[in-house]
Amino acid sequence: MNPLIKKNLPIFCIASLTLLFYTSLTAQQPGQIKILWDGTKAETCGTTADWCIDADAHDLNWSPGAVTGGKHSDPQRLPTPSQTSVTATTPETYWTGALSYWAIDCVNRGYWVESLPPLTGQITYGNSTNAQDLSNYNVFVVCEPNIRFTQAEITAMMNFISNGGSLFAISDHVGSDRNSDGWDSPMIWNDFMTNNPVQNNAFGFTFMYENFSDGSYNPNVATSTTDSITHGPFGPVTEVKWSNGTCMTMNPSQNPSVKGHVWRGSAGQTDTAVCCVTSRWKCGKIASIGDSSPPDDGTGNTTLPSSLYTGYTGDASGNHRPWLMNIMIWLAEATNCGSANGVNFIDENNSVSIFPNPSNGKIKLTIDQADNSTIVPTKVYNVLGKIIFNSNFQMDASSNFQIDLSSQPDGIYFLQTESGGNILTKKIVIQH
Repeated sequence: MNPLIKKNLPIFCIASLTLLFYTSLTAQQPGQIKILWDGTKAETCGTTADWCIDADAHDLNWSPGAVTGGKHSDPQRLPTPSQTSVTATTPETYWTGALSYWAIDCVNRGYWVESLPPLTGQITYGNSTNAQDLSNYNVFVVCEPNIRFTQAEITAMMNFISNGGSLFAISDHVGSDRNSDGWDSPMIWNDFMTNNPVQNNAFGFTFMYENFSDGSYNPNVATSTTDSITHGPFGPVTEVKWSNGTCMTMNPSQNPSVKGHVWRGSAGQTDTAVCCVTSRWKCGKIASIGDSSPPDDGTGNTTLPSSLYTGYTGDASGNHRPWLMNIMIWLAEATNCGSANGVNFIDENNSVSIFPNPSNGKIKLTIDQADNSTIVPTKVYNVLGKIIFNSNFQMDASSNFQIDLSSQPDGIYFLQTESGGNILTKKIVIQH
């Protein structure tokens, strides 16, 4: 935490039944986590969507792009009143937007929040003339886009992720084309995944074209206490609720780091019917959910005959609040990326070690695993994502395994294995 940010006293959060520590901002601090909510893709179009953190003006019409002369929310860059005055007791009505409660929670976490304005905002990376270039932020949130990303915007977002940024990609159900341009959010996100000028299918999942709701609250969530999304620092998550949303299909062969955290109520916890997914690519991260209802706090634009709901705190026994905040905290955490230029990797856990590294390809793998009867699947990938080693190790008292990659050329490789229920990836350097 930035040493210039002072802690206030903790308060008890009834919704998640956990003790939380909040921070109070006096001004934007150097090195502070910065979160940018997109407003350029018709996120405030329609009568059931007001996906912004704050809007002082409600003068937009989406036809299909943003023009003035309507009544839809027009979020400005900085929410007002100032976020520097937000405290642990600040109500969600402090700002006007269906995502205001979520943003206030982020500010109380010590983050800085901004919006990318619909009329003037540009999605770029590495453009020094753009004050809101993605290189200035840690997390980019896009909640139910209704306008397709251009190839230049996709390239910018991929470069943002590649260099350590995080993307929160929120979809809604098939047919949720609110500005009538022929593109709904599942189509737009799949176009981002599969029509990608940088790398197709980089994240290992795609959205299904479905529209379903849970008849009752869905308890089909990851139960492992090591799961950072359902058992994260903002509190445990035991259920969610889907209100006309979709789900995703994972393909670990495209990206071995892809991981499910919530599944459709009637589904098993497999690679299909996944409602919440996280993945890593190069130095960055992505998280996705298939419904825009959970972050809705019910206090958005009132100039339209809108239908807003209290999904953030009112549904699923208040579980959506810790769930979404756990995702945001995970996205905001820095990744120990190093300088590799290949497929994604993680080097954040000391329970797995490799020696020597760099090596001539002959290495010793040591795994700290309490259960010596465990079978540990272990794979090694080259920078193109091709599996060059695949074995299932039987844990024993030594927990040491020899791997021979000496036939491989010099370069960077990624070893993926398991420890304590977590999938871990380590970088290997071969130098003959």
